[in-house]
Amino acid sequence: MLLLAGCAPAAPPEPTPAPLDLLGPGAAINAVNQLTGLAHTKHAIKVTIDEFTATMTYVVGERAITLSWNNGQVAAADSDVHYVGQTGFDLSDFNLNNVGLMFAQAATLADSSTHQQLQINEYNAGRVMMTVTTSPESQTIFFRPDATLINWLVFATASGVREALQDVAGDGVEVVVLGLNDQGFYADVRDTQSVIERRTRPAKLPSYTALRTASSDYQAFSPRIINPAVVAHLLSTVPAAIGKADSRASLVIDRRDGLSQPLIRLSVGLTTRVFTLDGTDVTDELK
Repeated sequence: MLLLAGCAPAAPPEPTPAPLDLLGPGAAINAVNQLTGLAHTKHAIKVTIDEFTATMTYVVGERAITLSWNNGQVAAADSDVHYVGQTGFDLSDFNLNNVGLMFAQAATLADSSTHQQLQINEYNAGRVMMTVTTSPESQTIFFRPDATLINWLVFATASGVREALQDVAGDGVEVVVLGLNDQGFYADVRDTQSVIERRTRPAKLPSYTALRTASSDYQAFSPRIINPAVVAHLLSTVPAAIGKADSRASLVIDRRDGLSQPLIRLSVGLTTRVFTLDGTDVTDELK
């Protein structure tokens, strides 16, 4: 009996608990709240979140301070982020309630989920963006502050035109020109009598604005009268109809003709056809 007892196997070691991850609903925002609690501020210049860690960099005086969250523990961290005048942001303005869903959407679009990381920081020219990247980097995927995906657009589809219109004119502004060129879908808005603001939505990037000194005597109109399905149908069918199916089409929508409704001018190479807002070809009538 004693011999048998002495040969009894030792009890197995306690299993090591799995590290806390930040992908489930509410997990990332809880981690960020711990970071902002230790920092005593929700104002940051950079935030990063991956599957198991989060960091927050904020500014005290002229010095950047970085805190890290790892497995429920928050502490000061070394960082190569320095304060050089970056635009700051309030974390309350960003929806971080479901980072796992954002990672899944980004992986589908970029066709990669390797070492995904969400970042909030200045993207360019004072604009703060929320992005998901992978390592090695494939494609940066952009999200709006409410965590909705900034889709890659196909402008020859109704959904692509609809999202582009929302991005360049969704604030209810009246425009003097809507158009599509090599840079993307755009809206020209009269800022002053001598300044035009151009809002451009590229196919795979967030919208951006630029001001230029210019004037326009075109009458402004509401983008709400534009039917995305009509615009998409023209972009997808007119090139083939005029024998240039492989050529890129551009378009301009404006009221240069002084009519009560804008007209759509669609160009493929040197050929331009003119259409009403319901898609009726009126090219010959305007000659």
